[in-house]
Amino acid sequence: MEKNLVYPVIFTPEEEGGYCVYAPDISGCVTSADNYADGIDKIRDGIGGFALMYIDEGKSLPKPSNPAELEHGADDLVSLVDVDIEAYRRATGGKAVRRTISIPEWMDVQASREGVSLSQCLQEALRQRLA
Repeated sequence: MEKNLVYPVIFTPEEEGGYCVYAPDISGCVTSADNYADGIDKIRDGIGGFALMYIDEGKSLPKPSNPAELEHGADDLVSLVDVDIEAYRRATGGKAVRRTISIPEWMDVQASREGVSLSQCLQEALRQRLA
C-alpha cells in the first residue's frame, strides 16, 4: 500500500458562491466549500475516508487520472490533493478495540496501587514506538 496518495480534484464554482469540490476518480467523493483552502481540507478528508474504506475491505484503490486529461468546465479549477494515509488513519481511527494482554501479577498489583491505567500506558508506549 502506498503511504501517500495524490488525486486530482475539480473545483466548480456555484451560483450562490463557494465551490462544489469532487475527486472524479472516486465515485461519491464530493463536498462543498466556501473557498479553496476549505475545499482542499474537506476533499482530503473525503479521499482519506474512501481510501481507508477501500483498504479495509481489501479493494484496490482507483488509479488517479492525469489532471490534463480530465473533462471539466471552463470556469473549473483542477488541482491535486495529497493524503498521507498512515497519518490519516492515526488522526481519524479513534475507534477503540479490545485486546487481551498478559502482564506479570506484580506489575498488575503495583499499577493498581499507583492508579496507572494499563490501557493508557499501552497506548502511550505504542504511539512512541509507532511514531
